[in-house]
Amino acid sequence: MPYALRNTLILVALLVFVIAVFTLSNFKSAKKMHELEAKLNENKTQLENLKQANPDMRDQDILAKSLEELEFRVKNESKLIARDNNPTITYAYLLDIIENYCPDLKFDFKFIGSGTRETSNYNSYSLIGSGSISSLYTFIYQLENQFMLYIIESIRLAGVEPDEELPLDYVYFTMVITAYYEENSVEVNDIPFRYLRYKNLDYNPFSARVHGPIPDIMESKMIDIYSSRMIGLSPNKVFIMDKNGKIQVLLPGERIAYGYLDRINWEDQNAVFIMNETGIPKEYVLGLRQYED
Repeated sequence: MPYALRNTLILVALLVFVIAVFTLSNFKSAKKMHELEAKLNENKTQLENLKQANPDMRDQDILAKSLEELEFRVKNESKLIARDNNPTITYAYLLDIIENYCPDLKFDFKFIGSGTRETSNYNSYSLIGSGSISSLYTFIYQLENQFMLYIIESIRLAGVEPDEELPLDYVYFTMVITAYYEENSVEVNDIPFRYLRYKNLDYNPFSARVHGPIPDIMESKMIDIYSSRMIGLSPNKVFIMDKNGKIQVLLPGERIAYGYLDRINWEDQNAVFIMNETGIPKEYVLGLRQYED
């Protein structure tokens, strides 16, 4: 066979082979592309079905905002179980709360037992002490709302007696708390303090809001309207002489013992005081009398 013819046949064979390989490759690519297009169309159809079944999915901003709010709630409202717990850890934790939020609270601390509930271990402690009712409220609020998982199992409260040396807004308390921990949980040092805002108690529920007159050193330093008399008045002030003969000038709103001057009735020539020695406000009217030596 001539050399030129042989080379021509070899080139033709190579060309046919290349064309066949290229055609097969294009066929496979086209087939794969058709499969991907079919899968894409199927996913689009499923997405449209989901949007029709869940109208909120049409608004991605709403979804993103809802997710952000959920993450915020989890971050700020969730509880964390510590990896370990013992009396030293708990006592230090309670002291941190007291030193930062309610320093006048005093208590004795005692470990009373341990156990397991479901997958968590726990230790129980008793606290016996005293403090102002507002400080105790703050302590309970912080203990229940911080990240560390502590549960108040029971609490007993008692007010102080009037003849005790403690302030009247103090209470005695006995509290049992439980601290939970799990081996594969968060390190104690990695659990931060949560900065909380809260509304404090408006009054001491253990103090009677209606009561008999209670001696008060600060009130005794003010003028006693019951033992005084009014010796003069004008449309905007009154002149009061106390039991010691000292004359004082009062304007509406100014304090007296257990009350204040509410208003002046110029036409009736008297002054009206609001008094509150027993927890129930009442009016006391003092009229103008002729000055006597």
